[in-house]
Amino acid sequence: MLRTCLAITLLALSLGSTACAQQPPSTSSPRPVWVNLGSGVYHCPGTEHYGTTKRGEYIPETVAIDSGYRASGGRYCSPLAAAADSARVAVPAPPVPLPDSGPPAPATGLSACLVTKVRDGDTIECGGLGPVRLIGIDTPERDQEPYGGMATGGLLALVALRDTIQLSEGLEARDRYGRLLAYAWRDGVSVNYLMIWRGWAVALE
Repeated sequence: MLRTCLAITLLALSLGSTACAQQPPSTSSPRPVWVNLGSGVYHCPGTEHYGTTKRGEYIPETVAIDSGYRASGGRYCSPLAAAADSARVAVPAPPVPLPDSGPPAPATGLSACLVTKVRDGDTIECGGLGPVRLIGIDTPERDQEPYGGMATGGLLALVALRDTIQLSEGLEARDRYGRLLAYAWRDGVSVNYLMIWRGWAVALE
C-alpha cells in the first residue's frame, strides 16, 4: 500500500513538472487594446471602458491603428504604438473622377487669373484683373440665405483662394458693373459647368 501511494505521488510530480515545462515562456509584449466597434475608438488596458462596451474585440494596438481606429482621448497605450503612428506617412486618396466635366477648355485665348476673393457663387476677383463674372450661370446673392451661402461655398470648393485658374472671355468684355465676363477653367475643367452640374447655379441663356 505504501509503495502504491509513493508511486502515485511520484507520477503526479512527474506530470506536474512536464506540464510546467510545456507552458510558453512569459513575454513582455503589451496587452491588446479593446476596440469599440460601434464608435471606432479603442481603449487601453486598465481604463474604465476596457472590455465593457457591447460590441468590441481585443486586438494589438498597432493593428487597431492600421485599421483606422482612434485612441480614446487621443492617448496611446504604449510608446511603441505612438512612435509607429507618428512615423506613418499619410497617402492622399486619389481624386474621384467626375462622370462629366463639361466642355473642353479652348486651346488658345486663355488668360491666367490668381484668385484673390470669392464674392459669391458666380463672381470672383483676380489679381490685376478685378472682379470677374462667370458667364452662363446665375446664383443667389451671398446675403440670400441659406442658398447664397451654399452657392458661395460651392464655388469655393472648386476654386480656392490663391489658386491660379484660366479665363476665357466672352463676346462682351465687361458688364455694366465693370466686371470682366468670362468662363473659368481649372485643370482643364469648366468651373461654370460644374457649378450647374452640382446644383449650385442655374444656367442662363
